[in-house]
Amino acid sequence: MFPEWLNKGFVNLFNPVINFFVAIKVRPNWLTTAGFIFGLGSGLLFATNHFFWGGAVALLSAICDAIDGSLARRSGHATKFGMFYDSVLDRYSELAMFIGLSYYYAGSDMWRLVILTDLALAGSLMVSYTRARAEGLGEDCKVGIMERPERIAVIITASVFTGIFNRHWIFEIALWVLAVFTNITAVQRILHVRNRTKGKTIPS
Repeated sequence: MFPEWLNKGFVNLFNPVINFFVAIKVRPNWLTTAGFIFGLGSGLLFATNHFFWGGAVALLSAICDAIDGSLARRSGHATKFGMFYDSVLDRYSELAMFIGLSYYYAGSDMWRLVILTDLALAGSLMVSYTRARAEGLGEDCKVGIMERPERIAVIITASVFTGIFNRHWIFEIALWVLAVFTNITAVQRILHVRNRTKGKTIPS
């Protein structure tokens, strides 16, 4: 999990952009939608073996995701639906990247990397689902070592270097990291909720 100071520092880099968007009345949901479109574009680029540009577009998606919340608060347009919309499109964006990777590696007969991609995809979904389900039960569940910012950072870094050097063993390392640590994070959250709910019963 990235420390809070690092997350805030990354967002603060874009304060002039956020303030400009506030001034010209850009809606935060527009930025969320743009991040989703960039995510789809990144997945398409991965599927067609343009890893450097896939990573670059994934970075644009990550920037939109990082600043849309700040834009919502500063512009006075923070809503419950906006939070829901952001979470849903974030999942779709990440899925697009993994599907693009899986499509490319399947077509290149790199079956080990296909399996790793699918395991990473499953782990990423379970990280999100365990948190959502826990919060549905009224329990906080922000624990774990491989949340979405970390996952996207791994994808961006690995794809850029894979594109530069044209060596897919670089991305294989990233996929091992994602496949293992996303699922470990899901287990961490299961154990966290188990401890938080121990002895609690559901009213009949």
